[in-house]
Amino acid sequence: MIMETYDLKLPDQKRSVLVSIERKNIKTTRLRVYPDKTVKISVPKSTPSEWIEKHLDSKNRWVSRKLHVFEQTTGYASTTEIKTGISIRFLGEDLVFAVTENKKPSVHIEGKKLYIYASDISGQDKLIKQFEKWWRIKSHEHLTMQLEKLYPIVEKYGVTKPGILIRRMKTLWGSCSPTRGVITFNQYLTKAKPAYIEYVVLHELVHFLYPNHSKQFYNFLSSYMPDWKDRKKVLDQDVVHGL
Repeated sequence: MIMETYDLKLPDQKRSVLVSIERKNIKTTRLRVYPDKTVKISVPKSTPSEWIEKHLDSKNRWVSRKLHVFEQTTGYASTTEIKTGISIRFLGEDLVFAVTENKKPSVHIEGKKLYIYASDISGQDKLIKQFEKWWRIKSHEHLTMQLEKLYPIVEKYGVTKPGILIRRMKTLWGSCSPTRGVITFNQYLTKAKPAYIEYVVLHELVHFLYPNHSKQFYNFLSSYMPDWKDRKKVLDQDVVHGL
């Protein structure tokens, strides 16, 4: 795989962004902007460089809008530091870390504070590991609850209740494997409010009936969640982690 780059001038002409170009064995072009504000385009191997540059130039306003969204929503990025006073969101609510030294490690929410007790609060690696273990457990609990609530929608069509996995995912809120009977969710999805999490859970459940994004898939989704487009828009623009 050959890696190239292109310095894309943004609409205001005062700044630019370096776009990574990947030539791959694919048939269609894919342009992505990531939460860390990196931009990447994947193209078929034989695509002329001149075409790629013109295509990127034609997308500079779209890229600029995406970058602006990520710049305005940095609070939803993955947790890289844990110390008293730093805020984080869980189920759409702002919580503030309160880190305290204690021989018995634990994590719990009380009011608007997320308390972390650890035997050694000087090392970030151990604190983050302790916090993320708690986060995955709580995420699994909430997503299981959502699945139990929404599963009856597809159960009557013969779908076996899927299992749940929680993972860090860079570009997706969730994915499903009908053959394995498993839905994998982005561990940061639970930073969103429950209504937006519901959309992702139902979206993945419907894939057990319709494995692609066909007209039938969207008709079925719309019949049970008429406002799914509004929920998706909020999730992708205001609750950004990866998609």
